[in-house]
This record gives sequence, structure tokens and C-alpha cells, in this order.
Amino acid sequence: MFPNVDLTVHLHRRPRGTWTGLDTTVVFGPTGQGLTSTVLHDVYGPVGRAEQILTVRPMR
Repeated sequence: MFPNVDLTVHLHRRPRGTWTGLDTTVVFGPTGQGLTSTVLHDVYGPVGRAEQILTVRPMR
């Protein structure tokens, strides 16, 4: 189980077109805390970043 604890999005320009791409990486530490980092882009290149703090817990 991994609930969304926090999400921050920063754009340096407005996306153009109808699609937004996501290039995402995820890293978790030994105690279950993690970070998802995403580069947001359109067909013309990067438009911003999204960062999300995660916590991973066993399901019961």
C-alpha cells in the first residue's frame, strides 16, 4: 500500500498540444519513505516537474 502524502507541481511554461508526457523515477529508503520525481513534457520539450512524497506500508 502506498498512500499519496504530498504532491508539488512546478511549470516553467504552459504545455502546448493535447498530450502531456511523464518521465518518472521512484526511489524508496529502507524504512518505506520514498520520492517520485517526474519531468513533465509536451512535443516541444520539458514544461516542468512534479515531486511526490510517498510512504510504503504492508497491506493487512
